[in-house]
Amino acid sequence: MGKILVTGATGFVGSHLAETLVKKGEDVYCLVRATSNLRWLKGLSVKLVQGDCTDISSLKSLPSDIEFVFHLAGLVKARSKRAFYEVNYQGTVNLIRICLTKMWSLKRFIFISTLAVHGSPSDSMIKSDDQPRPLSHYAKSKWLAEQALLSVKEIIPVIIFRPTVIYGPRDRELLDFYRLIKTGWVPVLNPNGKLSLCYVLDLVQALIKALKADVPSGSVFFVSDGNAYSWFEVINIIASLLDKNPCYIYFPKGILWIMAIFAEAMANISRQPIMFSRDKLKEILQHTWVCDISNSIENLGYRPNYSLNIGMEETIHWYKAQGWL
Repeated sequence: MGKILVTGATGFVGSHLAETLVKKGEDVYCLVRATSNLRWLKGLSVKLVQGDCTDISSLKSLPSDIEFVFHLAGLVKARSKRAFYEVNYQGTVNLIRICLTKMWSLKRFIFISTLAVHGSPSDSMIKSDDQPRPLSHYAKSKWLAEQALLSVKEIIPVIIFRPTVIYGPRDRELLDFYRLIKTGWVPVLNPNGKLSLCYVLDLVQALIKALKADVPSGSVFFVSDGNAYSWFEVINIIASLLDKNPCYIYFPKGILWIMAIFAEAMANISRQPIMFSRDKLKEILQHTWVCDISNSIENLGYRPNYSLNIGMEETIHWYKAQGWL
């Protein structure tokens, strides 16, 4: 097919993507930082190129004949709001500049954004042509990265994905959620909320289908398993797989904001990035994060293979095998 560059290949989704591409016999190049943990890439027939999207000079070592780019490198949590823009936005701008400087004959530049750019929607299902209204700095940084790519869509063939919550083996961001459920005591932050979810290998399927899809540059696709869940449904499925009967703990919104402030203070002391903050709470409290995937089905030929029950069973089995849960 040609040389494929994957950024973020040492991460959760990126490592699954790189592994799947290698199994298909593709020629895969992975951009990795000097400090990257290569655990999930060991044994894979990939070419490692050292570099960092936030340092444009380091990207000059990339090959001159890349034909496909999967840009997955990014932050979902950070110690400061500035870091989101430096990595998610400026990192994308730097990669665009390298594409143009090296004059790659790109057939596809596939970017992973987030459903979170659709903040403050109505209670109805979110559609890909809805106007984004990002609530958090994470979502705003991804939205700006999308705009940077769309500004060059006549030069670079761009496809943008806005996946919903992604779960599966190797994911650490939701691990504490599983661990809480395992204790039997579960905080309910948004009892009336609805959301879509997606197993990681379903997302990988959609990404790979985009390589050959006959769609216009600048196309935007949502990815989920096609269903809508309440938080209680998600919790109960996980609890059942862990053989637990959960006790729910309800918090008034005012208490949640105080908890978020406290979490931020502790993060400042520990100097570690966190998922739970006032910024993230805006997204958590949104009524619906359910998306319409009909565009992906019709134009990519995407078909979800994993129900929530099967996907969660696979994930929990893997967590236990790794000693994470």
